[in-house]
Amino acid sequence: MKVSVVIIFKEYRKKKLFRLLNTLKSQLTINTEVILIHESRNSIEINSLPIKVRYVKVKENQGIPYNRNQGIKNSKGDVIVYIDDDCWVPKNWLYSILEPLKDKKVLAVTSGTHVPKSNLIGDSIAALGFPGGGTLGFSNVWKVKAGLTNHLAVGNCALRKTLFDKVGLFDESLKLGAEDAELSHRMEKFGILIVYAPKAYAFHEARSTLRSFIKWQIRRGNANYHFKKKVGDVSGFVKLRLWSTTNILKHNIFNWRLPLIISLLGLSFILQQIGYYQAKNGR
Repeated sequence: MKVSVVIIFKEYRKKKLFRLLNTLKSQLTINTEVILIHESRNSIEINSLPIKVRYVKVKENQGIPYNRNQGIKNSKGDVIVYIDDDCWVPKNWLYSILEPLKDKKVLAVTSGTHVPKSNLIGDSIAALGFPGGGTLGFSNVWKVKAGLTNHLAVGNCALRKTLFDKVGLFDESLKLGAEDAELSHRMEKFGILIVYAPKAYAFHEARSTLRSFIKWQIRRGNANYHFKKKVGDVSGFVKLRLWSTTNILKHNIFNWRLPLIISLLGLSFILQQIGYYQAKNGR
């Protein structure tokens, strides 16, 4: 199969991009291209990068799903693999995420993240399942049954290009996020489940400051409002969040950080509500 690895790159993450590309270097084959979607006014000197990439510069502030769609539109592969620029990957990551696609009936594969130890705040945020399952684990944030899930973690996934012919591209109106949840919702309506590949995890640093957590949760609340406008009934998603919240408490019951974890959990709910009502009121 021909594979297009798509990386969405923002200027301030240049060091992290180099880290990712260096971990990818030994995994690429003759049938693999790397597409760098660069959201910036400035160009990057691609000859300075550790590996050869196909470079696509896009307009700023068009939104995450727009950037993801540019990866699809500029790809030559039969399979699109997304990996976020602030991740880095272990040996055999690419093989592990592509392996389920040997079955031609499989249209989508996803995995989570492993979060290395950080500071007190970072370790407590990771215990909430952020990002990509955090230290809680993907299968404790999103339900996995018989190796299948209905949630696409788009920062670490592999998708057949034919999937987009069936369900459409990422919804570009969801500029602030939740584009993966919305695409997952459409896929489920079409009866398309996603293979969960636990060995295809990527590494992702913890969010290690309270300030970044606050900004991120308000943004998530804003995205939740636009997501609800798009899909309508979100009762299933509310039940999922209650289930994952129970898992957070169960898995951290003997964790000495539990008081902080509970405080961050409550703060997350409040901040997302603030973001939701800001978006609802057009602020």
